[in-house]
Amino acid sequence: MKYFLLLSLLLFSACQSTQEWLKTKPLSYQKGYKEGCDNGDDRAGNSTIFKTNDTSSYKTDPVYKKGWDEGYNDCYSDKEFEIMTRTR
Repeated sequence: MKYFLLLSLLLFSACQSTQEWLKTKPLSYQKGYKEGCDNGDDRAGNSTIFKTNDTSSYKTDPVYKKGWDEGYNDCYSDKEFEIMTRTR
């Protein structure tokens, strides 16, 4: 339980700083990051996330694509770590 609380605190503080950091990015990056993050959560095992895919922007807007890719990777890794620590 002690580790769960510590992990929760770390994840919560990371989410807060990520939100603040995202505000400094262009809007298309922010949109891509959120949609990529939702997909990363879903792919890592959280089937309650509603996925949004803007394939047109992904193909034509490099800023959106970068945000999507980074959001996907960040949230996929976070969710996998959360699942892995939950099963121990």
